[in-house]
This record gives sequence, structure tokens and C-alpha cells, in this order.
Amino acid sequence: MEKLRILICDGNTEADRASFRKFVGCTPSKQFEILLKNYNSQIRTEIAFPADPGPLMTLPLGAYDGILITGSNSHIYEAQPGNLRQIEFAKKAFASGTPMFGVCWGMQLAVVAAGGEVLPSRVADYSCETPFASGVELTSYGSAHPMHLSRTSGFDVFSFHSDEVTRLPSEAVVTARNRDFIQAVEIKHGRSTFWGVQYHPELSGLDQAGFLRESALSLVEDGSYESLSHVEHAAQAISMFKPGAEIPEENLVHFEGIDTNSFEFRPVEILNWLDHLVIPTAKRRFGWGDGWIQK
Repeated sequence: MEKLRILICDGNTEADRASFRKFVGCTPSKQFEILLKNYNSQIRTEIAFPADPGPLMTLPLGAYDGILITGSNSHIYEAQPGNLRQIEFAKKAFASGTPMFGVCWGMQLAVVAAGGEVLPSRVADYSCETPFASGVELTSYGSAHPMHLSRTSGFDVFSFHSDEVTRLPSEAVVTARNRDFIQAVEIKHGRSTFWGVQYHPELSGLDQAGFLRESALSLVEDGSYESLSHVEHAAQAISMFKPGAEIPEENLVHFEGIDTNSFEFRPVEILNWLDHLVIPTAKRRFGWGDGWIQK
């Protein structure tokens, strides 16, 4: 029976991957590998680090059924060697015909590789959209898009970014946004279709707490939080946020504007990508029948 082969591309430098291991317990790419294996243990995954110098030890990109790009601590408008390597990698991915998905940095990378632009956030009253993106609304196109199946038209979701898409590629369509940012896009470029989100549907409350701790110093420096103890208090509150959790009154300040009763903890868009883009594309490209592994 056919098995999906997914290439997971970690957008972080080696130093940042080490930092995530310290504060979160694993790298973003490992988080995605665990997520995919939990969805179906027979999915074959490979992890690559396109920011690192030296050749990537991967199959030809067209041999994969899907290419998934994680978030990153990097800023794509900075002409760092690792960023430039990743942009070239994303251009090759678009040329491969393999379905792509990106989260946060992954979406920004795809936008730039396809000819768009990403710059620092222009929002005046805060620098970093974290720990939540609130009031995300599906566009008219997004409300019927398979990436967002089972999402309500408006929702809140984990988020962590200080950069934003400021110009879309010509082949891009926005599927979700909130007051301040483009939150999800579809890009058809080269031979591939990309789905991506600015937010982090893959994170649990415990994961997001680790993200806060990992970036605590920068969050205080940019004014997102008053002090390191303020960050830690938020991290402790977020770490307890899970389905059915009751939020203690002293922690409610960290959930202002969030509907905790209807919060969707499943990685909806990623699972929809597998079911509604990766598998159908593999059937067309490789002549699969209906014998894909069952969940």
C-alpha cells in the first residue's frame, strides 16, 4: 500500500534549534514529525535544514508527496546566508510540483520566493502577535477553501510573529486575515501549490509556553511584556491551556479577547493539507489508486 513521504524543512539556524530544544524540548521540525506520526504512524518523514551551509541530503524534491516548512526565529528581509539559502530552496520546491505547506516563517518564505514581500510588523500598539492571533476571519475565498474545512468563519489561534506579509505574489489569494495581518494564503507558483498560515495551529498550550520562554528576552526588549517575570507568568498560564481547561481568575489577563470555550486545539489546516492536497496530488502524479494507508 502507498505511504506518504513528507519532507519537513526546519527554518531555524543550528543555534536557534538548540535554543528550542532547551526551552520547548525539541526543535520545530521534530514537533511536526511527531504531529504527522500521531496522525498516521506510517507516514514517512525526513527532516532537512536548508538554513545550514553545505548540500541538503534529500531526495529530488519532486520525489516527495509533500514539503512542509516550519516557523523560524529568522527575519527574511535580512540578507543572511541562511535566509538566502532558504529562499533558493523554496524556489526549487515551487518548481518541483510537490504540494507545499508553511507555518509562520514558512508562509513568509513562500511569499518571498514567489515574488512577494515581508517586512517588520507595522502595527503601532504591539510588536509581536503572541500568544494568540485573535479575531481571525476567513475571507469569501477562504470560507470555501479545503485548507480551512471545519474552521468556524471567525476563530482565535496560537500565534508568534513580529513580521508580516506586506505584498503578495501575483499568484496568491488570501484565505484568512484579522484586523492587523494576512493570516493564511494559497499560492500557485511554478508547478506547485502552496497553502500556508501565519499562525501556529500545530502548537499546544505547553508548546506555546516554551516559545514564550525561548524568546523571553526579546519580548521584554520590544515591549510586548513588561519583565521576564511577566513573561514567565504568561507562560505558566498558557502551559495549562488545553481542551476543557478552566482558567483561574488570576490568569484571565493572558486570555483577554480569546474565546477559550470554542478554541480549536487540532492542527486543522495541516491535516486538511494532507487529506485535500497532498493525497489527491499524489494520486494524480504517481497514479495511486485508493489504497493509501488508513488512519
